[in-house]
Amino acid sequence: MKDGSVKGDGKKDGRTERWRAHRAERRREFVDAAIEAIRRDGPRLGLDDVCRVAGVSKPVVYRHFKDKDDLFAAVVQQIATDVFLPRMAAELMAASAADDRGVLGSIIRGYIATVREERDLYRFVFSHNEIGGDGDVVSSVESTIAEGVTELLRVRAAEPSDDLEYAAFALVGMVQLATHRWLERPTISEERLVEMLTGLAWDGLAPRAAATPEPQLSCVKRKT
Repeated sequence: MKDGSVKGDGKKDGRTERWRAHRAERRREFVDAAIEAIRRDGPRLGLDDVCRVAGVSKPVVYRHFKDKDDLFAAVVQQIATDVFLPRMAAELMAASAADDRGVLGSIIRGYIATVREERDLYRFVFSHNEIGGDGDVVSSVESTIAEGVTELLRVRAAEPSDDLEYAAFALVGMVQLATHRWLERPTISEERLVEMLTGLAWDGLAPRAAATPEPQLSCVKRKT
């Protein structure tokens, strides 16, 4: 009896795992369909748009999501983890090879380019940031980027301090708000925006010393 019971439980567990994997795959397909719809038609996404891209009816979607908010929360999370964070991680890696001012310019240019290229996804995330009860996705992404910037600055510092963390968060906050405004009202070119923000960041982090034409970051003194 025990052997039969174990085998039966094993079959049941196998079916449960297969169903769980199938459900996760189907959820991913609907999230991918939503992202495709946003890129194609803009951030004002409706469930009908998702169904049209996925080629299914609403009842099929509701087999895998509790409601529209559940689907949209998954979309927001996937955009953050699969689009924005990988792009910014790559930009941070590329920036690490630059000089001090170049680091700031590369980070800022990379952020603005990522948002500009995926502006509809960016707008969708901001419009549905806190649905689903999983917290503030935008703040989580910004914190992750700021932590990466902190480490990038710290490896260049002879005497790392807590100042670097605040400088990194200030930089990310400034760039995010300015980029958000620029998307809504692009009265200057993208390159001008990059130059302006890089100059503001540099002036805030580097000493204004006339005797040193290209000063190092005051809070990021190079190791010797």
